[in-house]
Amino acid sequence: MKPMAHAQQQGAVTLIMVLVLVLLATLASGYSSHGILLGQASSQSLGRAQEARLAAQAALASAEAQLLQTLEAPPDSLAPLTPSITDPFADTALQQACPSTLPAPRWQCARLPLQAATLASASGDWSLTAWLARDVSQSPHLVQVHAQAQRQSARALMQENLWLPLIGTAAATPSSAALVVNGCVSEAQGSAPQICPLTLTGQACTGQAAGAAVQGLFVEDSDRSGSLSAAERQACMALSAGSLPGGGAIETPTSPVVRTPCNRAAWRSVFGDITVAQLQAWSQAQERSGLTASTRPARSIWWIDSPADWTQSLGSTEAPVLLVFSSLACAVRCPRMAAGTRIVGTVYLDAGCNDQRMRRWQAGQIEGQLVIEAGWPDIDANSRIWARSTAAQAFRLAWPEGQDSRRVLPQPGTVWEGP
Repeated sequence: MKPMAHAQQQGAVTLIMVLVLVLLATLASGYSSHGILLGQASSQSLGRAQEARLAAQAALASAEAQLLQTLEAPPDSLAPLTPSITDPFADTALQQACPSTLPAPRWQCARLPLQAATLASASGDWSLTAWLARDVSQSPHLVQVHAQAQRQSARALMQENLWLPLIGTAAATPSSAALVVNGCVSEAQGSAPQICPLTLTGQACTGQAAGAAVQGLFVEDSDRSGSLSAAERQACMALSAGSLPGGGAIETPTSPVVRTPCNRAAWRSVFGDITVAQLQAWSQAQERSGLTASTRPARSIWWIDSPADWTQSLGSTEAPVLLVFSSLACAVRCPRMAAGTRIVGTVYLDAGCNDQRMRRWQAGQIEGQLVIEAGWPDIDANSRIWARSTAAQAFRLAWPEGQDSRRVLPQPGTVWEGP
């Protein structure tokens, strides 16, 4: 090969190598710039996510503070909460559809409007919202608090469960008797009702009794002696052996108590700290949510203001109910239950300590417990009351041990966050 040609060939190779090196340098520079841009974008994305998370946390904290302010009784107050318009579940204007993960009618949801100060303090034009959800059938006092912060494509969610003072605690040591009565009882002429206690076998009216058949809370001190004699207690609880086929004791107070004005001893002995307003609000909430006797789950709390006689059977062994005939329903005479009507659970009649409103009242068949805020004179023959250990299941809610049911408290371990 001639020297000139050889030199030209070497020059071409050198040029190609230089071009390759320049290309590689350009690519390296491009990849480096792209990496920097990606890093910057990732950093900006993480910054937006963190900002959204902080905004959602602020919304959640604000929502919980509002619930604390509007629902909790003052620390020095012994009065339980009376639900009002400050309860978002009681305000129909705040009701909203629940997501598919919280299916109706069991779940109930409501918006929680955040205070203007909270919305005004949100930096960066964040949109802050909050809403509540609860199982209105089984745990109306345990509420999910949801909060969201959103701005354009950035969003963050926060959630925590709170115990709210919407339902008080039932009596700690309730009577297990089939009949709890705040007055005296007697049988109608020729009547043969059945009042049966709990039994060791679980079979109604047969076998060994495992509790009292009747719990009397008031006996009249007829001779004004300041004490109650055995004769006075026996005259007050005038039930024949035929009316107590399952045996069981008849328990009465041993000393006089004052019943006028009405002391509501029957209510307290069963419902404890639960108030009239709380049970009424719970019943209304279940009705608004769409729970009925035929839904799954079925409606469990029934508050009745109508004086009309009752004909609908309710409850089952697996799902007992609470049926309350209010003071309005019992204003003149408590509604009678039609023969053949079966209630599994607890039936309460607010007769206001007026025995005449219960005269010849008919119970139908009650499997659980009958609670009367008065006496029961001239019991109808068609009345069947059989004690069941699950009588209070519908309204006896689970509370953390030692917790004050008048306080707003978080449920530990329930904080959740998501994009």
